[in-house]
Amino acid sequence: MMRTASPDRRNIQEEDMDKAIQIGLAKRLLAHAEAKTTDAAESQMRVPVTDYFDRRIWTSEVGKIYRQKPLAVALSCELPDAGSFLSLTILDTAVLITRTATGLRAFLNVCRHRGAVVAPENCSGRQTRFSCPYHGWTYDNEGRLLGVADAATFGPVDRASRGLTELAAAERSGLIFIVLTPGISFDIGQWMAGADRHMGLEQRLADYRVVGSRTVQAANWKLVVEGHLEAYHFAQLHRDSVGRFMVSNCTALDRFGPHILITFCQNSIHRLRDIPEAQWEPLREDMINPQYLMFPGTMVTIWDSAIIAQVIQPGAEPSSSVSRLVYGVKKDLADNDLAAAQAETMLDGVAKLVADEDYLASFQIQRGLASGAQDAILFGRNELGPILFHENLRQQMPFAAE
Repeated sequence: MMRTASPDRRNIQEEDMDKAIQIGLAKRLLAHAEAKTTDAAESQMRVPVTDYFDRRIWTSEVGKIYRQKPLAVALSCELPDAGSFLSLTILDTAVLITRTATGLRAFLNVCRHRGAVVAPENCSGRQTRFSCPYHGWTYDNEGRLLGVADAATFGPVDRASRGLTELAAAERSGLIFIVLTPGISFDIGQWMAGADRHMGLEQRLADYRVVGSRTVQAANWKLVVEGHLEAYHFAQLHRDSVGRFMVSNCTALDRFGPHILITFCQNSIHRLRDIPEAQWEPLREDMINPQYLMFPGTMVTIWDSAIIAQVIQPGAEPSSSVSRLVYGVKKDLADNDLAAAQAETMLDGVAKLVADEDYLASFQIQRGLASGAQDAILFGRNELGPILFHENLRQQMPFAAE
């Protein structure tokens, strides 16, 4: 169920997110906005409501996708230089990511003595030594066990085999990917399927600095992802917020392997008709808003002066999820006290918007789906994003094969 063909599609997976691609996306969206159309699927799709609360399905998604596939868990600029570290909790798993003099490393944030964390959970900073708060075993940022407290009375320890347990990790297009299960490796180029070349964030994110992050609770993780993949709800759910300046039910979509680019447009896109194409700056002037879904659940939204990543992961139950919002701005803005304060306010505003509108709606939908009112969701042809998402989900984890 691919979207209808576009004359610009042949170029979109072959170049970086440069001005030519921005103009191509703007052309598609301008045509849609004027015709009141959108990229569409060939047909509708039905998804059983049990997909959103069946524990067997949820357990399979967590075990086969979230624990075995590469996850985009952070922005590269969260670890700006050697000596930086970031600790995260993902699916109740403590993870430590470090940037060393030789590159990026990821580990289970678990002391190899009695299993306590070696770095405080969910924090970041600069540190090259990590000490277990329980007994004081010490590790460096390359995972090596450096010291055993009271080693003479503890007895012999093979330090070479007692380093932190490493996780496969890679960095591409300004994003950090890891696999949560030790021993599973991956080819980042193959996994990105061309999205890395298209995003063109490598240099952009080198000029960005993270302002902060926020955590927001929501319903089933798929409901949250679906809400980010269509503009059909803008006019109603967001009528008093982003719906005032965004074009509702108007999107351009492209697929890169299991990943999706959905691009929205603002009402200002109509101004392009009065500007020579050579002078178009659709991203800089906030006329278009590209948003990548890095499968399974990381949304990366690009503006000219800022970037936000929403790392969506299943919660403790099928009916819950957790989203970590990370907001970055250009360094010159981050270094300006007033601009930095405004960026913090922007991050709070984004977190409040998704919590009060998108994620509140997800909780309501979760209850509605469990009520027995219907046996399936019918996604319309204009909801191409959710349709592509479910197609990708089924390809990555075919339930029929279980």
